[in-house]
Amino acid sequence: MLLFSCPCGPVSANMIFFGRDGAKDVAVVDPSDADLALAILKEHGWRLTDILVTHGHFDHLLGVSGLKKSTGATVYISETDADGLRSAEASLSELVRIPQEPVEPDVLLHDGDTFTAAGLDIRVLETPGHTAGGVAFVCDEERCAFVGDTLFAGGYGRYDLPGGDFAALSGSIRNVLFALPDDYRLYPGHEEPTTVETEKRSNPINFEGLWFD
Repeated sequence: MLLFSCPCGPVSANMIFFGRDGAKDVAVVDPSDADLALAILKEHGWRLTDILVTHGHFDHLLGVSGLKKSTGATVYISETDADGLRSAEASLSELVRIPQEPVEPDVLLHDGDTFTAAGLDIRVLETPGHTAGGVAFVCDEERCAFVGDTLFAGGYGRYDLPGGDFAALSGSIRNVLFALPDDYRLYPGHEEPTTVETEKRSNPINFEGLWFD
């Protein structure tokens, strides 16, 4: 699997490119810097076909509008969080006074949806808690998932912003992400990747209050 990740944007969110080994078509997860993304595409000779957004916070989507205009790539986000692409208020960029250009998503996602991005089959898992409409993008062929800010290596996303809910977040991690096979690699929205097995053993979510089913 071709995979290239770099932290960028105002709070160093991971912008992750992926595709098939040796292919020129790639998808990107959570682009927060369109100029940087376009420079990376040019440097590697890649063609962007798909833009996947894990949730509707500004630090994961500021680059979407520019990339959409420049490449015509298909934009995917959950229906519940789609207003984050349309509104600076919904994405919280207005709150931190960072300009955001609105963009209309092409595909509104729901739990269990499947689609093809850069030649790889992707399935959607709803993972609310950090936001009401957060999703994980799972690639079973490559045994990995892009999990946004739901889960981090040794931690989990905040739940004190609008749409956040600790019980929902805990359930998303324990009952959805931890239901993936142990060897699946997890690519969070910030910091380093991890695995399901590692987080099941050591993530503090397992020691926070009750088990939510």
